Amino acid sequence: MTKLVVNKDDGKILGAQIIGPGDVDKRLDVIVTAMTYGGTVEDIAGLDLGYAPPYSNAIDNIAHAANIIRNKISGLARGIMPKEVKEKMDKGEDFILLDVRTTAELQKERIDDPRVINIPLGMLRSRISELPKDKEIIAFCSLSLRGYEAQTILDGYGFSNVKFMDGGLVMWTY
Repeated sequence: MTKLVVNKDDGKILGAQIIGPGDVDKRLDVIVTAMTYGGTVEDIAGLDLGYAPPYSNAIDNIAHAANIIRNKISGLARGIMPKEVKEKMDKGEDFILLDVRTTAELQKERIDDPRVINIPLGMLRSRISELPKDKEIIAFCSLSLRGYEAQTILDGYGFSNVKFMDGGLVMWTY
């Protein structure tokens, strides 16, 4: 998992957290080098890093992280922290928590709240009419990769108040 910390005004990289299996030191070295030279998320997103199918992804995780930050800074990606979602729930706010996980994933863990609606991401377009356009919708999945994708789909269908829960259920500690 890669998390970048940047200045939202100029995109300058301020720090990073990288955990997981594999060569995290390689990724950290790239970030530290970029920071040393005043690098920005634009610089990281544009790097052409080494690629060999048996050893790495075509697009490195740090490039993905940089693109996510760029999308957040530009307003294309609108994330909300789990803590903020929990606060909205505790206040009794009227919104929809859109769980876009598959039926099989629902057996593992779930948020027990009447505001939760499950529509698997693969069925979202065909079931879009089940969602009201006049309510805030917060989409999520396990990590919120699909939550973000659900946000972009709903944006495309004219929904105006959609966010995704940053970190998904992995970050839900409530």
